Amino acid sequence: MTLEGIARAGSVSKSTCCKVFHKYSSQSPLNYLIEFRLRKGMELLRSTDMTVTEICYDVGFSSPSYFSESFRRSFGCTPLGYRKTRNTKGESL
Repeated sequence: MTLEGIARAGSVSKSTCCKVFHKYSSQSPLNYLIEFRLRKGMELLRSTDMTVTEICYDVGFSSPSYFSESFRRSFGCTPLGYRKTRNTKGESL
């Protein structure tokens, strides 16, 4: 999925696509995609025994370190920290 592809599907320019997307979601298409991937990663951390590296690539990140740093910035803990907390407390962030 690319911005160009989304814009083409809507028959608008990339600039217009970004403006419309931001108007309805209050974020850029890129930030939305990163957040979507992180939430999918969180779901996989809860529901599978996949490694963080496997999850990173499965949800579309190209680097485990970027996935971990983005996860920490968004949720306040690393993916492994989340998994450990989730497994001991049975709670979600």
